[in-house]
Amino acid sequence: MAGPSPPPPLALPYRLLPTLFISLLRFIGRQTQLAHNWIARWCAPVLDVAPTAALLVLSAILLPLIIKALFYFVLAPVVSRLPPLSIARELQLAGASVPLPPHGQSRNSAVSQALRLTPSQYMLIHPEYLQSSPVSTRKRTQWLLDWRFPFTSLAAGMVALTRLQSDEEASVTISASDDPLLEIAVLHLPAGTGLVFQPRALVGLVSDAGQALAMASHWRLGSLHAWLTLQLRFIVFRGPVTLIVRGCRGVRLERAGQGRAISQSATLGFSTDVLYSTLRSETFIPYLRGQQALLNDRFDGEHGVYLYEETPRHGTQPGKAGSWFEGATDAILKVFGI
Repeated sequence: MAGPSPPPPLALPYRLLPTLFISLLRFIGRQTQLAHNWIARWCAPVLDVAPTAALLVLSAILLPLIIKALFYFVLAPVVSRLPPLSIARELQLAGASVPLPPHGQSRNSAVSQALRLTPSQYMLIHPEYLQSSPVSTRKRTQWLLDWRFPFTSLAAGMVALTRLQSDEEASVTISASDDPLLEIAVLHLPAGTGLVFQPRALVGLVSDAGQALAMASHWRLGSLHAWLTLQLRFIVFRGPVTLIVRGCRGVRLERAGQGRAISQSATLGFSTDVLYSTLRSETFIPYLRGQQALLNDRFDGEHGVYLYEETPRHGTQPGKAGSWFEGATDAILKVFGI
């Protein structure tokens, strides 16, 4: 008798499909649960510190804005109302003033300048700016601008200067031959006049041979104007002397009149009969974006003058690796009036 016929070859796999499907679902469920537990273990610490981290990030963004707003809307208006600083009154100087430039002719610089040197005078000049001179002139090295101010001379670069004298009248040509953007200006200070000046822009001078350089230092530690501008020390040159000055793209000498304002980074000096103060920058957004300083220099005085360079470039090299160090160095030199 014939036995039972065998089942079709595909019958057994079809009967196991429900079991396999249930096992697969259980496996997926266990994996999902394990994934959720792993995510939970990692997310729990993150969620614990997330509010604090968000608060720190928000503070880092808003705190500089708040500080700048306080400086601009609270502190700067208070400082602008303070009495101006008078160097002539502080040093008890005479009322003589620097010669005023003609109206509409404030620019007094050029690529090169020719100076007349008489037998009774001597010239101190940085060697890089001495373009030509008569072979009859006597030259020697003077190591510092003024031995009473060694730090000022070193910091301003006024070291290893060439001292020229001549037995007859001589013409000396001064030029910034190593920098096409620099121009040279000549500023004559008659006897009895004084000029607050930053020696960083000085390249030389002409003075009487038998007279020592009249250079003085004046500290203003009690002035809020000085603290906010970080210029605690003023260096004063007294006449008779002729200062040889450099400036990027040119140098201008203007009348203070009834009040003039200028960027602090451009200021080179001002006459001692000027009333010096600070003025808040006109608009907030450029100050907030770092395009303008908080305070500008303000000069008042009917007979006073101030000196500035056309395009200030010291301490303004954004994007360079040494820009931070250069800015810090400029700030330190500004404290000492250099």
